[in-house]
Amino acid sequence: MFDCIVIGGGPAGLASALTLGRALKKTLVIDNNNARNKVTQKSHAFLTQDGVTPEELRAKAEHDVDQYEDVTRVNDTVANIIKENNHFIVETKQGKYIAKKVMICTGLRETLPEIKGLKESYGKSVFYCPWCDGYELRNKPLLVAVQPGQVKHMAVLISNWSDDIVISSNDLSMLTDEDKAYMDKKNIQLIESEVTEFKHIDGEINEVVFENGTHISRSGAIIGVKWDTEFEFLSGLNIERDENGKIKIQQLGETSVPGLFVAGETKDLMASQLIDAAANGNQIAKFVAMQIIMESE
Repeated sequence: MFDCIVIGGGPAGLASALTLGRALKKTLVIDNNNARNKVTQKSHAFLTQDGVTPEELRAKAEHDVDQYEDVTRVNDTVANIIKENNHFIVETKQGKYIAKKVMICTGLRETLPEIKGLKESYGKSVFYCPWCDGYELRNKPLLVAVQPGQVKHMAVLISNWSDDIVISSNDLSMLTDEDKAYMDKKNIQLIESEVTEFKHIDGEINEVVFENGTHISRSGAIIGVKWDTEFEFLSGLNIERDENGKIKIQQLGETSVPGLFVAGETKDLMASQLIDAAANGNQIAKFVAMQIIMESE
């Protein structure tokens, strides 16, 4: 019987395990080494670790966690979670484990748009997060391809890093006259069409092709992607979600299923920087540990 099983060995999961280990709680981390940020060449904005590869950051985090005798890590894939009385049964491809609490730190399931050349360019010259990679794109001719509701926000944000911006969306009718005046002031070109191809050399884009036949030269891009947390292994728990699919939580990350917690990107249904995910894992794990302590009294 583990005190807590942490599903996911990214920043949120390993930070959670570190905190639980230091609280003397018997903890199991289950991870299948399929991190969403594998495509990224360098990780940024993590204090003392800026510029390291995702693999380096993960190895250092695993080393920290492995110093604690109460924490065990296994390379495995979770297939199902069953709530039974006051404990959970976590079934994996290789075995079965039992715990008082479970923390879901699996991050997000990411779906990229169907664009020719995107898979080869993603993480090299095409990104989704300006806070993560805007610095590397600074002063370059950029394309921003987003949903209609994000056009104005991204115009303001990306202007921080470049003054050569083209924004595309499948519908620009939501833009107000004030929005259009802002675009004109910033010399931002608007294209009402979807991207069909990123032409590139070894992942470094040089031209963008649109559905309406337009071709433009660009050196980098920020695109919108879709995320969800509809993981198959959660399907049997009947977790309450809001209308957007976000998992509803009570105090400090506990879901509608008592003893089941979410942390990091899984909790927020929003991609975040690694340092934010790690901080949130630490915060939620303290509440989990406190709950275990109180229930043992």
